[in-house]
Amino acid sequence: MARCGLHPEQPAVATCARCGTFLCAECVELVPEGSVCEPCRARLRKEGPASHVAWGALGLGVAGLVFLPCSLGIPLPTLVAGASALVLGLRETGRIRRAESPVRGLWPARVGWALGGLTLLLVLAWVAMFLFLTIDG
Repeated sequence: MARCGLHPEQPAVATCARCGTFLCAECVELVPEGSVCEPCRARLRKEGPASHVAWGALGLGVAGLVFLPCSLGIPLPTLVAGASALVLGLRETGRIRRAESPVRGLWPARVGWALGGLTLLLVLAWVAMFLFLTIDG
């Protein structure tokens, strides 16, 4: 029976997807790539690609600005894209700060939440101006 590489008294329940080390239940770290040991998890966090959430936040932030002219008629899609980019970007930035996501996702997450916030401000300014002109005129 295979034994954990770090805890030889414990039976192995998995192997590291990166290095092949046997892992007990205490040592298993689950990441999108599979189960990994702690040294490989640290290496993936440092050298791994940006998460899909970080890229999603960036994409939604860009989409919110691209669809901004459409919000003159119907602001809801732009509001949803901007709010989603803001929330996802801030959430992913927090995950990176807590060492739960790869560091390479920091810039797309930050740009995503910044674009999302800018989109929300511009749409809310447009809606406020529209309401002001409607009520006044």
